[in-house]
Amino acid sequence: MDQKSAGLKLSIFFCQQIDANQDAHRRALEKELGSKISFFPLPCSGRIEPLHFLRSLEGGADKVYLLACAEGSCRYQEGNIRARKRLSYAQTLIEEIGLEARRLELINMVSGNSKTIEEIVRELLAREADVEPSPLRTQIHKE
Repeated sequence: MDQKSAGLKLSIFFCQQIDANQDAHRRALEKELGSKISFFPLPCSGRIEPLHFLRSLEGGADKVYLLACAEGSCRYQEGNIRARKRLSYAQTLIEEIGLEARRLELINMVSGNSKTIEEIVRELLAREADVEPSPLRTQIHKE
């Protein structure tokens, strides 16, 4: 993790179908990063609602990721398509209050993905952070 992203607080929503052993694989990151990262497993990415994204940002997350299965690979046929639409709607809402849409990001896995949730998230943490700390986080802590 680079210096800039080291101070960021991340929320990771993810489809449990991505990693059958996700409980064991995410514990190392939770132990290592503590309150800087929050995981929210979903039975399907299609179960996400715009309110989930907004609550994460309200709770102090600087960046929120949604990890979904590959397009056309959802076991519920359209779950990841619904998830994309809901994320897009949430991006519209946060732009209306002055936050950047890029604070919410959908990552579709590659078909046949064999990476664990820990490996996927470590890759996300290693790439350059494209957002500054959330102004909501500083406002919330002042109150």
